[in-house]
Amino acid sequence: MCFCTAVSAEDEIYLQQDNNSFSPYTKNLPAAKSYDLKKENDFHISPQNAYEYMNKNPYSKQSKSFKREKKRGNFSYGTKYDSTIAPDKYSQTNTLFTTYQKNKFSINTSYKNAAFTPLNQQGKGTFSFSPEYKINSHISLQSIYSTSFLDKNKKNEVVFSLKPFKDDRMNFDIGASQIYSENTAPTRSQLNFSTKFKF
Repeated sequence: MCFCTAVSAEDEIYLQQDNNSFSPYTKNLPAAKSYDLKKENDFHISPQNAYEYMNKNPYSKQSKSFKREKKRGNFSYGTKYDSTIAPDKYSQTNTLFTTYQKNKFSINTSYKNAAFTPLNQQGKGTFSFSPEYKINSHISLQSIYSTSFLDKNKKNEVVFSLKPFKDDRMNFDIGASQIYSENTAPTRSQLNFSTKFKF
C-alpha cells in the first residue's frame, strides 16, 4: 500500500510522510487574532440588566414618561406614554387627553389603556372627566369622574391641592372619593393624602 503526500494550498493543512509515519503539517497559517472578552456595561433599560444596575434589589424599578402635546388657543390635546420596568415585569400605558383652559377654570378629559393586554381586554381602558378651578396661584379644587371599562368601576373624587411656592417643587393633595362597582358591593370610600417634591 502506498500513501502519497496530500498537496494543498499554501495556507492549508496536509499530511507529511516521514519514515512511514504521517503527521499533520501546517504551513504559513495566519496568526490568531486576540479578542477582548471583558464585559461591557449595558446602560439600556431592560429586564435583564435592571436588577444589575439597581443595587441588585429585585424590587427596584425604572419608570419613563413621554408626552406629546399640541395647543390651539385655549384648547390642547395630545398623547402620553408611561412605562415601568422591573426585573420581573414590564408595563406600559397609553393615554389620549384633551384640555380646555380659560382663566381659572379648566376641563380635562382622558382615555388611558394598558398595552400588552390579552385580546379580550383590549379597548377596555379608563375614561376620566375632571373639571378644575384654581382659587389662586396656590390653591385649586378639582373633581374627577372616572369609569373603568375593564373591571366596571366608577369613581367620584374631590381633590384639594395646595402649592406653597410659585413653582411645582412642592405639592400637597388631599382627596376624598367613592367607588361604585357592578361586580362588588357595597360602595367603597377612600381618603387620600399625597405630597410631591421636585429637586
